Order: sequence, then C-alpha cells, then structure tokens
Amino acid sequence: MLHARVRADLAAVLALLAASAAVGVLALATARGLVPLGGDSYRTEFVSGWWWLAFLLAPVPALAGRRRPVVARVLVLALVGPQFVTAVVCVTRYRESGFGEGLEALAFLHPLLLTAVAAVLVAALRRRG
Repeated sequence: MLHARVRADLAAVLALLAASAAVGVLALATARGLVPLGGDSYRTEFVSGWWWLAFLLAPVPALAGRRRPVVARVLVLALVGPQFVTAVVCVTRYRESGFGEGLEALAFLHPLLLTAVAAVLVAALRRRG
C-alpha cells in the first residue's frame, strides 16, 4: 500500500496532467481551422486562444511541490507535457493544410515559455520557503 503522501503527490500529478490536457484539447477543438476569406485569402487558426489558459496552471507545481523538489519537477512535466503535444498537433495541422511555411514551429514557444514560467515559480517559492 502506498504511503499517504505518495498517494497525494500522485493524485496532484494526475489532476494537473488531466487539467493541462483538457486545456490543450479545448484549444485544439475550438480552433477554426482554415477559413476562406474570399478570393485567394484564407485565415488559419489551428489552435485557439484558449491555449493561454495553461498559464493559469503554472503556479500549481510551485505550490504543490514547494517542500519536495522532485514532486515539483514531476508536476512541471505533467503541466507542460500536454502543451508540447498540443504544439505538435498544431504544427501538423499547418503542414497538412499546405500553409506550413516553417513559422508554424513557433507554436513551440508557448510550451517552452510555460516551462520557464513554471520553473521560475518553483525556484522562487523554494527560495522563500
């Protein structure tokens, strides 16, 4: 039987993973895709603005893992993992639509920035605590 603290840590990791994945799915599901504007003009949106909600989850690893650095690291991975998958799906959608020009790879800036923000918050709370 798992120790109560380990079970609580595992529950926190799974909850954060589920919440982060839900944000990614929401952002992908609500994207408009390829929208003709008339003539040869198109608007492309393969991931919606809902993707930014993931940043509201950034303090969770710092708060939940402030006394246990290993737990904080695993929580950061649970937070950013689904966001990297979302970026991969976004880039794939651009390339499959024929509108990929290389700039779609900038979608990876979102999860990279989220990783940096979460890591800074973890470090700041550990220093204070």
